Amino acid sequence: MRVFFKKEDLLRLILILFFVTLLGYPRAPYACTVWAVAGEKADIKGTIIGKNRDNSPHLITRMNFVSPEKGHKIFGLFDIEADGYIIGGINDKGLAVFNASAMGVPKEKRHVATEDFTERLLKTFNSVDDVLKNQDMLSRSHPALYMLADPFLIAMIEVAPEGRIAVKKTDSGVLAFTNHYIDTGLSGENKNSTPGSKERLRRIGHLLSLKNKAFSIEDFIAISEDRGGGPDYSIWRTGSSPEKVRTLGSLIIAIPVTGLPEVYIKLANPGEENIVFRGRLDFSRMTIQP
Repeated sequence: MRVFFKKEDLLRLILILFFVTLLGYPRAPYACTVWAVAGEKADIKGTIIGKNRDNSPHLITRMNFVSPEKGHKIFGLFDIEADGYIIGGINDKGLAVFNASAMGVPKEKRHVATEDFTERLLKTFNSVDDVLKNQDMLSRSHPALYMLADPFLIAMIEVAPEGRIAVKKTDSGVLAFTNHYIDTGLSGENKNSTPGSKERLRRIGHLLSLKNKAFSIEDFIAISEDRGGGPDYSIWRTGSSPEKVRTLGSLIIAIPVTGLPEVYIKLANPGEENIVFRGRLDFSRMTIQP
């Protein structure tokens, strides 16, 4: 038996098949590596926090100061194409918040953020402890991982589906994560295979274990430039093919107990020369001082 389609029906069928294929095609993961040190592990009286932002090679990252009508002033890196949200930043009270996607969670449970939760934390709170006292608010975040730092404390917050939370904090030590849950109570939510995330976590742990002395911002810059894991598994990823996820930028902030925070930014936007900024964040003038 032969089946004949009208021209308009055939075109409709082709469009349906196209979109079904598109939706089913594996998309590039929003991947990141985030690490921080505090206390005796930092060579300043304070903390140091760093992040390499990895994503699709066509996306653009920009840095900016924000002065909201209500809340604290913010400096951060912004994903200006995907959603316009902050991928990491610090406020004028010395609280830094960096984030990463929980790619181990299946897409149907990893609902898209409906607000810039990182910006909300930075606008609202003065310190890591202030944030941790508001776990009910944290439970309303989409599934994600957050690294927090102030001059005295660093903390890692893992937010799983249904608002389940795990917190690890220290005033003298090292913390790091990539894109899957580490806490044993939440690791069951890692339903998706995340070999790249696990390999980068192993690698950042290895790099942080090599140094017995305290870490400096120079050490963090060197770690951010690591290419020892190859194009797809290093801390600075170049991608094994043009369409592969790669590193789009680095953000490192040293937060002293006294004085202005020191910031290092490297932007590797597509079609542009790599740009490096380094200096002291002056929120009173909304500038980076050399």
